[in-house]
Amino acid sequence: MTTSRIPPHANVCRPLPLALPRARARVVLSVALSLGLGACGKGAGKKADDSDQKSAGSAESSAGSSAGSGPTPGAAATAVTLQLNWTPEPEFGGFYAAAHDRLYEREGLDVAIKAGGAGVQTWKMVATGQVPFAIAEAGEILRARLKDADLVALYAVYQTSPQALMVHKASGVTSLGEIFTSGKIKRVAMESGLPYVKFLDNKYGFSKVEVVQHGGNLTLFLNDPTMAQQCFAFAEPLSAKEKGVEVSVFSTAEAGFNPYLAVVITSGKYLADHRAVVEGFVRATRAGWKAYLDDARPTNAYLKTQQATMTVEAMNQAAELQKPYVVGDDKTSYLGYMSEDRWKAFAQQLKDLGEIDQVPDATKAFLNIESK
Repeated sequence: MTTSRIPPHANVCRPLPLALPRARARVVLSVALSLGLGACGKGAGKKADDSDQKSAGSAESSAGSSAGSGPTPGAAATAVTLQLNWTPEPEFGGFYAAAHDRLYEREGLDVAIKAGGAGVQTWKMVATGQVPFAIAEAGEILRARLKDADLVALYAVYQTSPQALMVHKASGVTSLGEIFTSGKIKRVAMESGLPYVKFLDNKYGFSKVEVVQHGGNLTLFLNDPTMAQQCFAFAEPLSAKEKGVEVSVFSTAEAGFNPYLAVVITSGKYLADHRAVVEGFVRATRAGWKAYLDDARPTNAYLKTQQATMTVEAMNQAAELQKPYVVGDDKTSYLGYMSEDRWKAFAQQLKDLGEIDQVPDATKAFLNIESK
C-alpha cells in the first residue's frame, strides 16, 4: 500500500493500493443508497459453471487432488496466519466468515487473521517466510516477481475493482470522462503517481482540472461541489451520505483499468511444501465468502469484536454494495477466480505506463484452485 488507508466510517477516505482498477460494465452509483441495494444483491451467491473459463496458463486444482477429501479425523489443526493489508472491514468479510463459522477448522486449519495498516508490505512478509498467506494487490505481485520474489496469487476477492471517483450529485456530472473534460469539476483529489492516475491522465488529460493530493479527509470534498475525490465505491460514499451529501460514483474500471484487488498470496516454496494446506485454505475461504454473500450480518457483528472501526450498520450496507464486485460477471467461473488474460493485460498496462521495465510471465503469477 502507499500512504495510510483510513477507515471510511471515520469520515476520511482511504488512500488506494499501488495498483487499483475496475473493468466492468459502467457502474454509476447515485448514493442515496437506494443506489440499487436490491440490484447489488442480485448476483450474490451465484455459482457459475466451473467447467468454463479455465485459465490456460494456470494450473487448475480440484478439491480431490493432493488435499484429499479433508483433514484426517483426530489430527491436530495446522496453525497458519493470514496477514491483512488493512483493518477488519467488509472487504475481508469472507475470511472472517470462514473463521467465525469454523470453516477453516473443517479443513484442519487454525487460522489467525492479523490486521494490517499503513505501510505494511504484506508481500515482503510472504516472500521472506514470515507468514504463509497475506493480502496484496496485483501490481505489488507483478513488481515483486520482477524482483525475484516468488509470490503466487491464489484467490482474488474482487472480480471488479471498487476504485472510483465520486462527485457531488448536484454537479451534474454523469460519467467518469466528464469529471476531466466538462469543466464542471475544478479539482480532483487523487494520490499522484499511482498507476491508475497515470492511466486516467493518458485517457482524458488533466488540462481542465487541478489534480490535488488526496489527503485522506472528506472535509474539503464535502464543502466543495466542484471537487471530485477518489474513493472505494462502497465505502466513502456511505460516509458522504451520512454527512448529508448526495454523490454520484464512477468506476475507474469503466475506463478500462481493472487489475485484481484484495488478492490472497503465498510463496512458491510454501505452495510446493504444503499443497494440501494451501488447497484447504482456499476451499474454506471460498466457502466463507459464499456465506458472507448470503448473509453478512452475523460476520459483521463478529467483525465489530475484532476491532472493526465501522459501525455494524455501515458494514451491513457496505457488504450489500460490494456484492457485484465480488461476484463478477458471466466470465467469472467461481468466487476468487483469476484469468490469464486479465493478468497479462494488466502487466502490459503497467509496462505501457512505465511502472515496470518488462512484462513478467503472468502465467506463473497465479494459481486457480477450484472447489468441487
